[in-house]
Amino acid sequence: MAEAPHITIGHHPDAGVVAAPSHDHHVTDHLLRRVGFEPLPDSRLYALTEPGRDPVRRTQLAVQSLRAARQNVHTDAAYDLHPGEYPPPPGGPRKEAPLAAACAQQRRAKAATAVSPARTGTTAAQVGPLVESTHRTAPAVARQSAHHR
Repeated sequence: MAEAPHITIGHHPDAGVVAAPSHDHHVTDHLLRRVGFEPLPDSRLYALTEPGRDPVRRTQLAVQSLRAARQNVHTDAAYDLHPGEYPPPPGGPRKEAPLAAACAQQRRAKAATAVSPARTGTTAAQVGPLVESTHRTAPAVARQSAHHR
C-alpha cells in the first residue's frame, strides 16, 4: 500500500501550478517556499511564483527537490520525473540524459563492489618531510669563544 503524500502538486485553472500539503507543518511550509511556491490567501494551497516563466520545468525541479528532502510528493505526470531523468532545458529536450543516467548507475555499481584499500591490508606509503631545515647551529667551540671575549 502506497504511503499518503505529504504534498500533492497539480494544475489549477485559475492559479496555475499549485501544491496542496496534506497537513499544516512549518517544515512543509518552509520547503514549499524554498522551491518557489507561495501560499494563496484564504486557502491551504500554494501557487508557483512567476507562473509564466517555464512552469513545467520549474515544477519538475521543485518535485525533485521536495523528494530529495524526504517528502512524499504526488504530482501530475507532466511534473513527474523518473530517478536519473533530468528536465529538458528551456531550448528543447536533452538527448544525453539517458546516457548520463546509465553512466552514473555504472559508477555507483562499480563503487559498491570495489574493495576498499583498508580491507586489502595495504597501507598508504609514508611520506617524509617535504622541506629540509637549512638552519644550522654553530659549533659549541665557536659559541664559547664568542661568548668569552
